[in-house]
Amino acid sequence: MTTISPDSPTAPDGDAAGPSTDLIPAAAPTERPQPPRFTRIGDRVGFNPAPKTAEPFGPFALGFGSLYITISFFLAAPVMPLEPRWATLTLAFAMGSLLLIPREHMRRMVVDGPVMLMAFWIAITALWSVNPSFAVFQVRRDLPVVIAVSLLAGALPSDVTIRAIRRAIWIAMGITAFALLIDPETRSHAADGIYADPYPGWHGWFIHKNTMAPYMVMGLITTLMFDKEPLRRGLTLAGLAVLLIGSDSATGLSAGMFVVALWVWFRLFHRSGGRWSTGYVVASTAVALCGLMGAIASLSALTSAYGKDLTFSGRTFIWSAVLSAIEKRPFTGQGLGSVFWIPNSITREIWRDVGFKIPHSHSGTLDVVLNFGLIGLVLFTVMFLSSIAMGIRLLRISPVVAEWFLILLAAQFLMGLSENVFLGSWLVYMAAARGVVQRRTRDGDPEPESKPAAKPGGLQHSNLPELTAGSGSSATPALPSGH
Repeated sequence: MTTISPDSPTAPDGDAAGPSTDLIPAAAPTERPQPPRFTRIGDRVGFNPAPKTAEPFGPFALGFGSLYITISFFLAAPVMPLEPRWATLTLAFAMGSLLLIPREHMRRMVVDGPVMLMAFWIAITALWSVNPSFAVFQVRRDLPVVIAVSLLAGALPSDVTIRAIRRAIWIAMGITAFALLIDPETRSHAADGIYADPYPGWHGWFIHKNTMAPYMVMGLITTLMFDKEPLRRGLTLAGLAVLLIGSDSATGLSAGMFVVALWVWFRLFHRSGGRWSTGYVVASTAVALCGLMGAIASLSALTSAYGKDLTFSGRTFIWSAVLSAIEKRPFTGQGLGSVFWIPNSITREIWRDVGFKIPHSHSGTLDVVLNFGLIGLVLFTVMFLSSIAMGIRLLRISPVVAEWFLILLAAQFLMGLSENVFLGSWLVYMAAARGVVQRRTRDGDPEPESKPAAKPGGLQHSNLPELTAGSGSSATPALPSGH
C-alpha cells in the first residue's frame, strides 16, 4: 500500500487530488465563536464585553449613574425650589454607581483635569470670601455635584449619559408646564432692577426667565441632534419653542435661533459631502459676516424689536460698575459667594454705581473675573478652548456627538455675552458633556444610528467578533473595543 503524504498535490496515478481525508486524523470539534455579552439598559449597549458572572452589578452601576446625572441637571438649574440637603442625599446614587462599576472599567475612566482644576480653584476662593460661612455652604452643596457628574460621565458609556441628559430635559419641561398652569406667579416677574412694575416672562419654578431659557436652549440642541423618533421629536421641539417664546428672554430667543442656524449649517455641510471645500467655507464665512454687519447696522431696530434699548436693559451700566469692582482684586477675585448672594459692602457699592439693584453681573466673563479673578478666567478659558479642540477632534469619529458639543459651546459663548452661563449650573452641564465627548473619543465608537440594524433572530455586524485566520488552526475571536 502506497502512503500518500497529505502535502502531496497528486495521487500515485498522476490524477490531481487533494489531501486524503482517510489518512488525516479528524480535528477536534471546535465551538462556534460566541459574540461578546453586553449588559443592556433599554435598547442600548451597556458595558464592555464580559460574562455576566464577572459583572453582576453592571445594571445597577448603569442605573444609579444615569439616574444621578438626570438628578444633577434637575438640581443644578434648579428646575424647582428644593431643600439643599437633597443635593447631598442624592450623592448616594453617584457613590453607589462608582462603587459598583467593575474594576476593569474604573481603570478606563476618564478624569477631566480642566474641570477638576476649575472646581478646585472655586473652592480655594472661599478662603478670602467676605461671606465665608455661605462660601463653605456653596462648596459643600455644589462642588460635589460637579465632581460626581464629571467622574460618572467619564466612566459610563456615552449613550447612557446622553439618555440621562435627555431625560432631565423632558422632566424639566413637564414640571415647568405644570407650574405655569397652576401658579400665576410663574408667568411673570416681580418688579426689580430698572423695572418699576412687574414684567412679562415665563419662568416656571426656575429662579428667573434667563435661567430657564438657557436650559431650554440646551434641550433644543440635544433634541435636534439625538431624538430620531419623529413624533416625540416634533412634540419636544414644539414644547421647547413655546417655552422659549413665552419666556420673553432676548438671550434665550437669540440663542435658540442661533443654534437652529448652526444645525442647518451642519446639515448642509453633510449634504455637500462632508468635506471642508474652499467654496463652502468662503460662502459660509461671507454669509456670517453679512449677517453680523446687518445686525450691527440694525442694532437699534433689533433692540426695539426685543423690547430693549441700546443699553441692553441697563447692562452697559452694570458692566461699568462691575469693572470698577474688579479693579480692587483683579487676580484672585472677591471669592465664592462674596458679591451678590448675600448683600455686603461690595454689593452695595456696585448697586450705587449702577443706580439700581442687580442680582448678578449679566456677563459670563465679568462674573468669572469678579468672583474668581483673572486666574479663574484663565482656568475657564483653558477648559473652554480644550472643549473646542475635543469637539473638532471628535468630528471624524462621531460627528453627531461632536456637532452637538460644538453647538452647545457656541450657544454657551453667545449667551455668556449677557448672562452668567460660564460657571454655576453650566459647570455641571459642561462637565457631563465633556465626559461624553472624552469617552466617545477614547472608545472610538461609531454613531449609534450608523450601525447596521440587526436582522431578525441575528446579531448586529458591529457586535460580531472578527476572526483572525490561522494556518491549520482554529480561528481566534478578536473582541471589539466598544464601551
